[in-house]
Amino acid sequence: MLCFSVTTVGGTTNIPEVAVSRFFSGGGFSNYFNRPSYQDSVVKDYLAALPNGTHTYEGLFNPNGRAYPDVSAQSDRFRIFLGGKPVLIGGTSASSPTFAGFVALLNDVRLAHCKKPLGFLNPLLYSKGASGLNDITVGHNSGCGTTGFNATKGWDPVTGLGTPNFGKLMELVL
Repeated sequence: MLCFSVTTVGGTTNIPEVAVSRFFSGGGFSNYFNRPSYQDSVVKDYLAALPNGTHTYEGLFNPNGRAYPDVSAQSDRFRIFLGGKPVLIGGTSASSPTFAGFVALLNDVRLAHCKKPLGFLNPLLYSKGASGLNDITVGHNSGCGTTGFNATKGWDPVTGLGTPNFGKLMELVL
């Protein structure tokens, strides 16, 4: 189950960044949790921009559910060592710890300025924090016999609000 009080992370690839497409990418709307109020504006904007509104994928998703991902990060061709040999991996197993690393660095900057750690990020991300993210507008998350949702301007169920820009986020959290 997807809990509304976590920050969910999608995946991107390449520079300039696009939604990952070499493998299936999750993203969409929860059938278990209602959409939290901090998501209302951006998700309603996304749904209103769908061709034919929510009728586009009628019956395939819950338009009132908690939307995910919240953000994204690079997620493809990460080099790890497995059994002592280098291998490449991809997916949210790469993007989630990458995004967590950005958050750790932001908390380090805050602590160095005698400020408290960030805590639960989503209310910040869906307000002024969105200006510290790189909006990803290319790609989609195909699956279930559809082309899936498209990455588009603003929040989308492929790359969320976008990928972290450390310099901009650092200014925003100080």
